[in-house]
Amino acid sequence: MNNIKQRIIDYLLENADPSIALRVKKEIIGKLTKKEEEILLDRIITQKNVQTVVQSQKPDGWIGNHFHGQSGIYNAGMYDNMEVGLRYLAEKGFSPKNGYVSKAVNSFLSKEPFDYSAYREKGPKAPDTDYTYTASGLYLMRSSIIIRAGYESLLPKNSFIDLKHDIHFSHKTFANVLNYKNLDEVIDNHRKKLCFKPNTLWPCLYHLRILAHSKGWRNEKNISILGESVNRLLSFQQSNEMVYTYIKGQFVGPCFAFIGLQMQILNFTNEDSIPLDIMELFARCGIVKNVKLLKNKYKYLLSLIGDDLTINYNIKPQERNWSPYFGFALEEDWKTKTKKQCDLLFRILLIMHYSE
Repeated sequence: MNNIKQRIIDYLLENADPSIALRVKKEIIGKLTKKEEEILLDRIITQKNVQTVVQSQKPDGWIGNHFHGQSGIYNAGMYDNMEVGLRYLAEKGFSPKNGYVSKAVNSFLSKEPFDYSAYREKGPKAPDTDYTYTASGLYLMRSSIIIRAGYESLLPKNSFIDLKHDIHFSHKTFANVLNYKNLDEVIDNHRKKLCFKPNTLWPCLYHLRILAHSKGWRNEKNISILGESVNRLLSFQQSNEMVYTYIKGQFVGPCFAFIGLQMQILNFTNEDSIPLDIMELFARCGIVKNVKLLKNKYKYLLSLIGDDLTINYNIKPQERNWSPYFGFALEEDWKTKTKKQCDLLFRILLIMHYSE
C-alpha cells in the first residue's frame, strides 16, 4: 500500500498540474515552503478556468451573476458563479488568506444592499426538529462552500451564518437515520408523488460536504455514529422514484438527498460504480473502513490501478467537468492520457490518504 501511494505521489509531482502538485505537497506530504507555494500559485492563477472565476468577481467579492450553478437567465457559466467558483478556487489550492477567496467569503457578510440578498438566508434554529423542509435550503450550499474555502473557524461573527450549528446539524441529519427501520417511516405518498414526511431530518450531499471539510464535529463517538448511520442508510430498500420535499404547496427536489432516484443519480449504490468525489468525502469523514459498501468500493478501486499506474476505470460524462454537483477535474486538458491519469490518480491518492 505504502509503495503504491509513494509511486503515485512521485508520478504526480513529475507530471501533474501545478494545483495537484501544490495539494500533494501541502495536503498529503505536509511539506510545502512559502516560496514553493508562491511559484505554484503564480502558474495556477494564469489558467483559463481560474481566470474565468477571478475575472467574474465583482467589487463586493461576489463571483459571477448567480449563486447555484449555470444559468442562461442570469448569464452564469460553469465556473463563473458563486457556488462553483469559490469551491473551484479552494480545489485549485488557493488558501483562505488568498484575496479572491477572502473577498468571496466576506461578500456573504456585506452590509451593502446587493442583488444576492436571498443568499443571506438564515439556517435552521434550535430545536432542530422545528426545521420543516427536509434536505433543502440555500444555507446548506452556502455553508458547504464557506467551509470548503477553509473558514470553519475564520468566518467573522454575524447574525445569520452559524457554521458551528450547521456542522452539528449536518451530523444530526445522518444520526437521525438510525431512528428508522425502513423508508415507510420517512416517506409519504402525497398527490401521487413521494415526499418526505414533515419535520424529517435526512442527510444529503451538502450535509456530507459540510462534514467532510470540517473538524468541529469530530470525536470517536460521532465518527462511529456516522459510520453506523451510513451503514443503515445503505441497507434500506431504495425506491426508483424521486422523493420530494413538500414546501408550501409545491414539490421541490431536495439537495441530492441520499434516498430514491437521487441515490441512483449520484451513482453510488451500484457496487461496481465508484463516484470518486463522493468516495473522497466519505474518506475525509474517516468512515470508509467502517462501512461495508465503502470498504468494498475502496478495495475495488485499488484493484483498478495497474502496475504502470494506469486506471482501468470508465469515466462518466459528469466526471469530466466541474458542476455544482459533480466533478473533480483539476487538469484543464484531458486530451492526453497522462493528464487524464493525473486527475484520476490524485483523487485516488486523496481517498487512500484519508482512508488510512
